Amino acid sequence: MLSFSQRLIDTQNMSQSTNKIYEELIEQFSLCIYETAAGYLRCNDDLRKLPFNDRSIMLRNASNTVSCVGGAFVIQHWGLCNMNAFLNAMNTRYGTRSMDIHIWAKKFIDPDVVLIKLAISLFAFSENTYCYYTNISQDLTNSIHILEIQNKYAELTWKYLLYKYGHYDTVKRFLNLTLWLLSIGMLTAHAQSLMLHVHDIDSVIEQTELQLVLDDVANIIETNQ
Repeated sequence: MLSFSQRLIDTQNMSQSTNKIYEELIEQFSLCIYETAAGYLRCNDDLRKLPFNDRSIMLRNASNTVSCVGGAFVIQHWGLCNMNAFLNAMNTRYGTRSMDIHIWAKKFIDPDVVLIKLAISLFAFSENTYCYYTNISQDLTNSIHILEIQNKYAELTWKYLLYKYGHYDTVKRFLNLTLWLLSIGMLTAHAQSLMLHVHDIDSVIEQTELQLVLDDVANIIETNQ
């Protein structure tokens, strides 16, 4: 994802670059965001170990949230919103409303990469970022366990902040993190109206769910041998 960001910056600085070339790079950049989100979801042990029904529900919410969080951080980290070519291409691909939310929410994004990694896990299991699929049950069989996972990531995040920044700055940064979570909720809700995004998220869900099921089968076979 970072290499694609650098290519976007380099291409912006090339006077001979065309809109067509830049739009193709934006498409590859977006695909990289979704693939990175899928890789994270496949490797998250808390998600992998959930009962099948709960995992299916959480996967649908986490795919949307993790993609939006990861994309928002990379855009902010590399200052891509300051590039006219990037903004124009993203407006064409996802609409001006999407980028307006990004620009408004960027003030809540912490530059600490370790904190962002913790935040991704925290946000992935946060129920108030749910995007609802009308044809999928949202009734968790063990909601208490999901709360325990949320609390674990919240506690890890809080302890990391205390260790690195002290109590005063910890409170400020954790508040900003909470505000960013709320803004991500706005972004994920809006994203459900973007068919291109919905299609890509569906692909992430399908591929991730298949891989997790295959891993389950492999574990069962190994256990029974």
